[in-house]
Amino acid sequence: MNLQFKLVTRLFLCVLAINLAACGGSSNSGSAQQGLSGQPAQPFLPGERLQLEAFSSSYTGVSYPLRVYLPQNRIANKRYPVIYVLDAEWRFDTIADSLDDNKMAVILVGVENYVDEGYKHREAYSQWPLAQDYFDFIRKELAVEIEARYPVEQSDRTIMGHSYTGLFVGLALLMDDPQQPFFHRHVSFDGSFWAHTETTSQLIDDRRGQSSTLKSRTILVGANGKVGNVLYVREFDEQLTRANFAQLDTTYLEYKQEHIPVVAYSVDEVLNALYRE
Repeated sequence: MNLQFKLVTRLFLCVLAINLAACGGSSNSGSAQQGLSGQPAQPFLPGERLQLEAFSSSYTGVSYPLRVYLPQNRIANKRYPVIYVLDAEWRFDTIADSLDDNKMAVILVGVENYVDEGYKHREAYSQWPLAQDYFDFIRKELAVEIEARYPVEQSDRTIMGHSYTGLFVGLALLMDDPQQPFFHRHVSFDGSFWAHTETTSQLIDDRRGQSSTLKSRTILVGANGKVGNVLYVREFDEQLTRANFAQLDTTYLEYKQEHIPVVAYSVDEVLNALYRE
């Protein structure tokens, strides 16, 4: 009798569990597949942040410490947009925090600086002509290694920099291959375009002579506080506008902020503009 009672009870509980699951499945079947935005309904998890070994460049002759942010919600066989952010010892966590806050599944590669007295290497290799060597290091050495290890979508690369490396981002836009550009999005935070205005202007003219098409989504941020490069950022934006490149999608953003804090202040708006449909 006791055994029969246990069997009946177990059968009743199983039927109840099946009915409850069916009710839950009926009401949430849509959200189990995707949310209202079309994204997976599973909670977004903050990305992994890894410190890698320093990478030695044959183009510049020095080594650069590296950091990587990887989305936690990675899907097998899926590739992700990538941002290469320069000055990573100062900017990596700011950008990674914003990716977390905005629930963006993007790989972030942080390139720290070679540290010498007064960061002279950073200053020199952000300007013409040594910027060519730094650009080759990123494209031909660093990216080859990174993209062999991580699931990068090679048709959606961004380069991002601030101050001197913001100037470098502008030069990278002009130095890239006109037919098959390596980078597809460019973000310059309060770039130091004052460093060589005539050279930059000539590089724009030279690039226009190569091709009237410059395919990029470019975001230029200017800081118009007491300390900032806003006048020179505006001029660079105006020069690009006058060049009238086809397929160049430029967004100019200006903030009443100082040169250093403008990155953290603007980064959320920048990332949303960068990846808008």
